[in-house]
Amino acid sequence: MDLLRECAQAYNKLLAYEYHFIIRRKGKSREFTLTFDKADFHHLAGLHKLKDNMRLQRGKRADIFDEILEEKIGINQIQKSSFYKEMAMRLEPLTHLEEFLDNEQLIFRYNEKVHKYSCIKAEYLLEGKYKENVIYLFLGARDDTLTHMCRTFFPKSDKNYSAGQPQFTLLKKEKLEKPY
Repeated sequence: MDLLRECAQAYNKLLAYEYHFIIRRKGKSREFTLTFDKADFHHLAGLHKLKDNMRLQRGKRADIFDEILEEKIGINQIQKSSFYKEMAMRLEPLTHLEEFLDNEQLIFRYNEKVHKYSCIKAEYLLEGKYKENVIYLFLGARDDTLTHMCRTFFPKSDKNYSAGQPQFTLLKKEKLEKPY
């Protein structure tokens, strides 16, 4: 099967769910809900890195997601990009995003100032494992501070993004079917 489509299909399953988190640090608890949207897939898959593909750069992100599911856009097309290697390592772990979220991970408050040269804008960082490799999932607020989205997702390379970040204790994580 086409790896890009496999990623989209796996992500499509998550659209029916949300995750509710209760975390604590220094005696103070916080709650937030992680939700999913078709348009969020674009960045998670690293499609924003394919700067030489104008369709992916300028197209409506939710429409691109649908076109991947409909097999109108596939791995063969994105592999032609000279920037493909910059995003390729995200794809296989992305097919297991739901498994990543369902399993245990560490959760940190993400302070972007700790990583001065990073452009990642996020409020929380989840660190977990996929095939013995460390994977990072960055979460950011949607329109309010209680609902969050997946900002970016990738395997650890030479930079340790959790170093220097304040760690929370995960008190509760609940996977809920979205009310329609």
